[in-house]
Amino acid sequence: MFQFHRRWPAVALAGLVSAWATASEPPAIEDFVAGNVNDMVRISPTGRYLAAIVRIDDEAWFRIITYPEKETSVSFALSERRGVADVSWVADDLVLVQLLRRIWGSDAMGRTGELFTVQAETGKVTRLEPGGLAYLLPQDPDHVITYRTRDRFTEAYRLNVRTGRDKRIARGAAPRGAFVPDRDGDVAFSTGVSETNRQEIHRRVGQRWELVESYGLDEAGWRPIWFGTRPGTWLTYDTRGTLDTVGLSLYDEATGAHESIIRHPKADVSRVFYDFTGRRAWAVQFDHHYPAIQYLDTAHALSRQHAQLARMFPDDLVTFNSMTRDHKIVIAEVRSDRKPGDFLLIDTEAGKIAPLMQNRPALPSEKLAAMQPVEISTRDDATIYAYLTVPDEWQKPGPLVVWIHGGPHGVRDTWGYDTQVQLLASRGYAVLQVNYRGSAGYGRGYEGVGYGEWGGLMQDDVTDATLWAIKGGVADRERICAGGGSFGAYSAMMGAAREGDLYACVVGMFGIYDLTLMERSGDVRQRNSGTYYIRRVIGDDPEALAQRSPVTFADRIKASVMLVHGGRDRRAPPAHTHRMRDALEAAGHEVEWLADGDQGHGFFGKRALVNLWTRVFEFLDREIGASPPA
Repeated sequence: MFQFHRRWPAVALAGLVSAWATASEPPAIEDFVAGNVNDMVRISPTGRYLAAIVRIDDEAWFRIITYPEKETSVSFALSERRGVADVSWVADDLVLVQLLRRIWGSDAMGRTGELFTVQAETGKVTRLEPGGLAYLLPQDPDHVITYRTRDRFTEAYRLNVRTGRDKRIARGAAPRGAFVPDRDGDVAFSTGVSETNRQEIHRRVGQRWELVESYGLDEAGWRPIWFGTRPGTWLTYDTRGTLDTVGLSLYDEATGAHESIIRHPKADVSRVFYDFTGRRAWAVQFDHHYPAIQYLDTAHALSRQHAQLARMFPDDLVTFNSMTRDHKIVIAEVRSDRKPGDFLLIDTEAGKIAPLMQNRPALPSEKLAAMQPVEISTRDDATIYAYLTVPDEWQKPGPLVVWIHGGPHGVRDTWGYDTQVQLLASRGYAVLQVNYRGSAGYGRGYEGVGYGEWGGLMQDDVTDATLWAIKGGVADRERICAGGGSFGAYSAMMGAAREGDLYACVVGMFGIYDLTLMERSGDVRQRNSGTYYIRRVIGDDPEALAQRSPVTFADRIKASVMLVHGGRDRRAPPAHTHRMRDALEAAGHEVEWLADGDQGHGFFGKRALVNLWTRVFEFLDREIGASPPA
């Protein structure tokens, strides 16, 4: 039986462990927006070293610590303009680091293609040929498979991590694709998206590609993700059959048969967990209401270890992010709605569990709010899913923010720590997140029924969820604000236009407000597949698009409006926000305006984010007030 080992001092791992914050006041805005302080803790294959990314005074450091001595072996600062995409042990003494940079016109960080290795003992850094890591080769620690994208097509390379030399081994059969290996590490499948926005699966036969599967956005199909336990078999994500959720199946190349392994009736498989060798999947994750881990092999050592740890943390999600070759030492991350992430070291031989570090030590659990999953019946007798986060000691009915996720397709809200939600709750606002139909995660039909329903069925779901909060005594009818980014901003504004007095205010961040612009501006329409996607999900009739655009109905909006936008936004160009502001002002509305020429599709950087949320809370407090008005 494991014991929780409490004797390790807080600074045991040479500065990796941060003190647990205990503040009497709500955490500062900057504590929410600053990002993870500690991240990507990885154990080496022998258990001799720990690698991690540590942030000190807003500067990211890469560190290697010996275990069990707990001494710093390597420590150096990373460029302030670069982030880290991932850290992977490719050999017992060699770690591979992939870098990130901010994507122009976006708050997201994208892979730069920069790779380097670090020797655990000497700290020697060696830059490698550029590329992204496709997959590791545990049976061959001197090599990894990397990828590069040229003229829309992805190429695979076999890279020697010792010499830095690489050799091209495959070119993808469809644009913007990925590769799936066989048991020997050779490329077996190419997956990608055609010019007509169809998922295409090609099997490698000798030196040529053979198309084995093709399906559209809302069609059933399958896609290989990894090799199976038997030669000639592959694990697949499969949406065919009587259930349209994404399940895990096993494809037999020789017979062409697909054997279903596991499928949830209402939620998609969201993650598959593999052991150190990569040759055996031991568990999958579903996210219905709460995340749940289902074991595929209950006898596997990792399944037994996880089951015991899950019993110790029944209210949290426990995942394993790295392990030794013999599975005797595991790094676990424990997360929940009120826990951004705690890293633990599990030593099965010693029978102990040691705390390592926290993702965000300035955000203690007692200062965060609980998130509750709810089911809501809609006007057409369907069931939709949502999450309600209510501040502690909150008097209901009270002020509610309906925070609508972007996407809208291929995206969903999930249970767990959410920076924006917790930031709103910390200032006294309840938050309702709606997985309206059209959202991902609940099956092909749940998502597909939203295609063509921007401003229609999808908007009805958001409205019905808001009415549910009023009827249930959660929300004060006079103190509700709708908000979100991208599509979330569109939906919030459309809700204010369609529902009259339902919303007292709207916060629209880098939003889409004129659907007639979708094929004329923005980065989605720059690819043929993107144009096909736009036409499939919103249509191409200019008159119909205008009738589903908030700018058309600015004169119907009674709510107070705050508009936020970045001058470098390529996904939802500033023309959307300018047109929305002009339409509102022409209708006699005053608009709270925040524009930053250096930001893109989302705001980036602590200073800009602190300013953004300071302004948002000034607006919310004035319009719906966390405290009841006198």
